Amino acid sequence: MMPPRVLIGATSSGSGKTSLVLGLLAAFSARSIDVRPFKAGPDYLDPLLHRAVTGRASRNLDPRLMGARGVIASLERAGEGGDIALIEGVMGYYDGGVASSASLARLVGAPSVLVLDAAAAAESAAATALGFLRYRRASGIAAFVANRVGSDAHYRMVKRAVEERTGLPVLGYLPQNPALKLPERHLGLIAPEENPYFHRVVKALGETVAETIDLDALLAIARTAPVRTTPPKQAAYAPPEPQKGKGPRIGVARDEAFSFYYEDNLDTLRDLGAELIFFSPLYDHAVPSDIDALYLGGGYPELHAARIAENATMRESLRNAARTGLPILAECGGYLYLLESIESPDGLRHAACGLIPGHARLRARLAELGYRAAQTTTTTVLGPCGRQLRGHVFHYATVEGERIALRSCGSGRREDRDVGGFAQGAIFASWLHIHFTGNPAAARCFVNAARRFSRARASRQGT
Repeated sequence: MMPPRVLIGATSSGSGKTSLVLGLLAAFSARSIDVRPFKAGPDYLDPLLHRAVTGRASRNLDPRLMGARGVIASLERAGEGGDIALIEGVMGYYDGGVASSASLARLVGAPSVLVLDAAAAAESAAATALGFLRYRRASGIAAFVANRVGSDAHYRMVKRAVEERTGLPVLGYLPQNPALKLPERHLGLIAPEENPYFHRVVKALGETVAETIDLDALLAIARTAPVRTTPPKQAAYAPPEPQKGKGPRIGVARDEAFSFYYEDNLDTLRDLGAELIFFSPLYDHAVPSDIDALYLGGGYPELHAARIAENATMRESLRNAARTGLPILAECGGYLYLLESIESPDGLRHAACGLIPGHARLRARLAELGYRAAQTTTTTVLGPCGRQLRGHVFHYATVEGERIALRSCGSGRREDRDVGGFAQGAIFASWLHIHFTGNPAAARCFVNAARRFSRARASRQGT
């Protein structure tokens, strides 16, 4: 069954979705309301912010990566028993086609609350609201919230105009206040563990939301969502069968430099029988002992390149592990970590693991962004040569001397580019972030590679 749910959308990126969602998460949590956070699209940072506020893992809902049934299965599984599932939208409400906030809300049967940027506007905010409401016959919009409001009088003008023109309620507002703004950098908002002011800002957001937004009305809207949603018949998804018995141990890098993981990916590995052992390439001195595979996710290794270089014992430990044939899956930042060197934002080059030929250079402008459909150029830990993978790329770095690990098999303008990387032996590294829900065969192959390594090691040790 589906939980009570609501999607927070906006007229455009930068209109205040994340600030509102963080404030709502904090305000609901303060009232002991069991709120379950979700994020539309392939974003990694917003789920980290959600988790820092609620202490609960936030999951991505992306029909492009997961398929319709995968999205619904994730929402049902993670939302079960919650008082409300709060879904943060992506970009502008109608942007993104099948992966847009509007399409996702329709898929999961979630009413939407649209954030209106009211800075320097009053009745004009009503024109914007009316346009979004009428743009599609079934918009799914149930209410509005005004952002960047200058005063109580300003809010009353916005509220009156919007409600008169649309017939829908304005649930409240966020004031125009610099103290409620979170800092950003090249991949988006700064991760909570690196922002000393994060919890102070979130506390202020939660207190403000509790005063200026009708939380009970928002809960009532969420409860209008149907308890069951029938996914499209053509969208196939089969969750992995839980494995019994002791499974392989997979080391997962997780710290300030490596934090970009889809939470459902970790759940999928566990469902397939793996035990996940988290470790820090920044602070630990060696990879975990007796592991059967390594999963190196994305993140910000370029911002921690000096610390990576200083931790020579960790890099040597990883090289030694790789020499034994340990299966290694590295995505984006994890790929950079395996190179010979990484360039930091100040232009200095720092030593990395040296398992893959090439040097990472950080560009001032975005290098790649978008969904990709590709197939492997050789047999890898994710399956045989020609294994088709669908994922997402988002990076500012480029690699000198890069090889092609994935050939494009996409049909759209944004999917027709090869995805660089490296594939040799038990190492597969590329820019591609894949979601195991949409690539279940790849997940099984990775866990099976870990099982084979575990058996081979036990045989060598005579156990």
